[in-house]
Amino acid sequence: MRKKTFFSGNIIIAAPREFVFNFLTDFDNNVKWVERLKEVDTKPLDGGMIGTDIKQSISIHGYTWHYEGKVTECKKNDYLKINLGDVKEKIELEYTLTDDQYSNTLLNETGTILEGTSIYRWITGFDKNTLQKRLDKFKEVVEKEYSMK
Repeated sequence: MRKKTFFSGNIIIAAPREFVFNFLTDFDNNVKWVERLKEVDTKPLDGGMIGTDIKQSISIHGYTWHYEGKVTECKKNDYLKINLGDVKEKIELEYTLTDDQYSNTLLNETGTILEGTSIYRWITGFDKNTLQKRLDKFKEVVEKEYSMK
């Protein structure tokens, strides 16, 4: 199967890009914005984000799905790419951050299927609606955290 983008979403976050990037790359924060996420385990490398292992357990439709992945690309405050999946599906999540003229952050998230089927993605919750809800929740949580800073 060839790569296929199944989601692309943009949000404007009322917080500086550095704050948003730091929140995004602190994977312990995922439980604050990824619905039904039960646990996150990361193993960062001493040399930076690239190569950081990520494990997640998410409860969906009464079943717990386990995903593993890695940070494959990272440019501080600008870009993050994560490959994530299980034995049946592999996806790539890309996050691009830019500033607008008011010092807000424009965050674009793109989801690309690397292996697997669209029905499996729907069953496991990696569909367009779920990812857009997560993006909206991310905005809400980051703005709240930034306002309390």
